[in-house]
Amino acid sequence: MKIEDMISGKDESEEMIIEGLRIPVSALKNLMQEGYEHLLPYKEEKTLSMWGKTCTGCFTEQEICQKA
Repeated sequence: MKIEDMISGKDESEEMIIEGLRIPVSALKNLMQEGYEHLLPYKEEKTLSMWGKTCTGCFTEQEICQKA
């Protein structure tokens, strides 16, 4: 999923539910500024795999919330 499409029109104070994870829109915007463009949720592991042209990572809900 493209992060930009997911957060389009959303306010930074909002949260999104992605496969049961509560993710702040502000955290996704900050991750986009770091170069992440796409995400893929892993429901069983409760993680989000994220990548862009120059970066890749797998984050837990807590790690993403720290980016807010």
